[in-house]
Amino acid sequence: MTKEDWEYAEKELSSIFGRVEFIIDGYNVAVCCKPETPRHYVLMVYIDGIFEWKWATDDCDIRRRFCSRHTKCYLDQKQRNRLKRERKAFREEVKKMMTFEYFLPYWNSFRMMKAHFIKNNTSIELVKKEDK
Repeated sequence: MTKEDWEYAEKELSSIFGRVEFIIDGYNVAVCCKPETPRHYVLMVYIDGIFEWKWATDDCDIRRRFCSRHTKCYLDQKQRNRLKRERKAFREEVKKMMTFEYFLPYWNSFRMMKAHFIKNNTSIELVKKEDK
């Protein structure tokens, strides 16, 4: 994709209920701007017109290519501050045990989505509305 194609996609997705379609490594991918809360919009990713939650929960090719990765720690700030007094090896082990990762089918940022798509896919083509 060219710089102009990425700018076109970002412009289309900046409006409410905007939609852009890509062909990424043989997958038909549609990215839509959807409301998450009344005043917050996200970029939802659909593969071949659908998204199945099993793709986000099970380790698969689609999850690695198109989902956003997040981590969460079970410890609150007070517990993390208390851990700072411990040995580094023990501290890192506890943090590893008390942290989990999860994947979501949507993105909060176009820039992060673009970087992830470029990093994890080889061929990205934009399907413009005029091309249909």
